[in-house]
Amino acid sequence: MIPRSCRRSRAAARSFAAVIALATAALLAACGPAGPSFVPAGPCVVDGQAEGAYPDLEAAIPTVLRGEPPTHLDSGRTCSATSLGTLVGHRVAELRFAGGLWELGARSGVTIARFTAPGLEADWMADFYEAGARSARKTEEIETTRLRIEGRDAWRLDTLNDESSQTIVVWPADEPGAVWAVLAGNDVREIQSREAHDAVVADAIAAVGP
Repeated sequence: MIPRSCRRSRAAARSFAAVIALATAALLAACGPAGPSFVPAGPCVVDGQAEGAYPDLEAAIPTVLRGEPPTHLDSGRTCSATSLGTLVGHRVAELRFAGGLWELGARSGVTIARFTAPGLEADWMADFYEAGARSARKTEEIETTRLRIEGRDAWRLDTLNDESSQTIVVWPADEPGAVWAVLAGNDVREIQSREAHDAVVADAIAAVGP
């Protein structure tokens, strides 16, 4: 099943794929169809996502960023070792998530996501994303830094991927086992300064709120 909103934005989403590259394709591959056997309830036997799969998770995603609603919003879960990557080492067996995608250009945009799993820690997600960045094609100039968001430790990863400035920021959410993530990618021809890119990241973090 491919949500109607996803069909409308498929071409833009393909151009926006660089934003998702750091996440490894299985997680938050905006507009990726759910597998034919995906069902949100019951034991997790296949990775998948769909609009409305987990309404409570989707409801946590900000409804507005820079005055606009998300272009696409869905949720899902993953349980395959390939998709979980480094999280397997932390004994994460099932990761649930929701994500809103805002398209800011043909090749630019931002995703705000919320992940949940028993005992999930923000630094586990930071390791997950860094491993994905270091194994991704055309990724260079990888830089990781620490910062504080709402009094909590946060992790930021910056890189350049195929002429796209990309940033991922992860930090603990307001309940145990939940983590926020902001994934921003801006084509250098569409947002021509680092300051403008950083402003997108800052606005996305602020949209999450306390």
